[in-house]
This record gives sequence, C-alpha cells and structure tokens, in this order.
Amino acid sequence: MYKYVFLGAFLALVLAACQGEYRNIRDYYYPVLEQQSGEVYAYDLTMNGQTIRDYWYFRGFVRDSGLFLSSTNYDAQFQINQISRERIDETGAVNRDYFVYEQDSATQKSVQTAATVESPDVFPFRVKDSLGVFLFNLHYRPAGMNGAKLYLIRNRYFLGDAPDFEFNGKKYPCIRMGVREAIGNESEGASEIEGKGEEWYAKGIGLVYFKKTYGDKGSIVREYRLRERFDMTELERRAGKSFGQ
Repeated sequence: MYKYVFLGAFLALVLAACQGEYRNIRDYYYPVLEQQSGEVYAYDLTMNGQTIRDYWYFRGFVRDSGLFLSSTNYDAQFQINQISRERIDETGAVNRDYFVYEQDSATQKSVQTAATVESPDVFPFRVKDSLGVFLFNLHYRPAGMNGAKLYLIRNRYFLGDAPDFEFNGKKYPCIRMGVREAIGNESEGASEIEGKGEEWYAKGIGLVYFKKTYGDKGSIVREYRLRERFDMTELERRAGKSFGQ
C-alpha cells in the first residue's frame, strides 16, 4: 500500500514540476476583453530609413462560441490592407479568417481576397523555451496576377524577457519572441525571400516593437514601434482630414 502512496506522490511532484517549467504569457497579448468597444494602435513603420504611420484597429467580441479578436490594418493613406479574426483559446490565439485587400489595376478599386490558412497558430500563451516553435502559414491568389500563388510562412519562438517599453510616460514589462519568415510565389518556384527578427510584447498592451531583416545579407530592414492608442473616432477624423473632408 505504501509503495502506491509513494508512487502517487512522486507522480504528482513530477507533474507539478513539468507544469512549472511553462510560463503563461497571456497578459502580454492584446487585452481583448478591454477592447470590446474597439481601439486603434498607431505604429511607426521604418523601412531602410524611411518612416510612415501604420494603423491597426482591434476589437474584441464575446460570443457563445468563445472569445474573438478582429484586427484591421490601415496604411498611411487609411486604406485597408488586411483583416483577420482570431479565436482566443486557453492555449493561445488561433486564426479563423484572413482577408487581403489589394487595388485592382483596371478599376482602381480595392479587391478583397480570402487567404487559405494552413497553420493557424498566431500567438502562444504557454511557453517553455526557444525549442517550442509556433507555426502560422497561409497562401492566397492575388487579384490581377493570373496564376500567382503567394504564401507566408511564419515561425515564432519564445526568447524570454525584453527591456521595459516606455509608452505615454509609463514603463511596461515585456517579453521577446523570435521570428523567422518566408515569403514567396509558388508559381515561380525559387522566388522566395527569407526574414528573421525579434518582437516585443508589453504586458497589458500587446505588440509594441519589432525589427526584422530580409534577404541574403539582411539588406531589407523593417522596424515597427507603437506611438499612440486611441478610438476609431480619432482615426476617422484623421482620415477625413487627409481626404479633405
């Protein structure tokens, strides 16, 4: 009898130790429950020395089927680039829908294209070390490019803590995620560009910074930094001013 009691206690200790090796980083992703009224993040996007403003509109939704996050990306001219929808599970954020918006060269109108998501893992909530890789993979056929099939493969892995990020006079603790990407056109075989970099996520905010390099010698550099947060009314005001309204 005692040996079974000892075995049970030993297994419980082993299980507890294994569970203790994982870290919960849920609080470093976007605060979905707080974003049910919608919130815009304004980032500075710097590419090879030139900086433009980039916007993301986040909105959380509570449904009978679960918790969801809708994300809409607007460029500096307030045109939609992409829309995605994620389900927020206990283990992480998982993509459910992904749409790309491109301008049709003939009509000059924005065309929506639904992407096929093959591997939906966007962001993990339970991490252990850099050995755990979280894969996001999609492809789509762009408007106006007959026969083209573009794809994105993105691997994220946990790197540990990052320096605090200062935003609006307050410092936020951060974690670091390593990123490796491949972007290409299946119709052209070897036409692929690879990238690597690092992302910082701040507690209670989400993504606040990244730096990625692309190409054989890292000749293409993209850097992203959060500058502002405001509601959709302010984005609409800025868009109206830009359009002369």
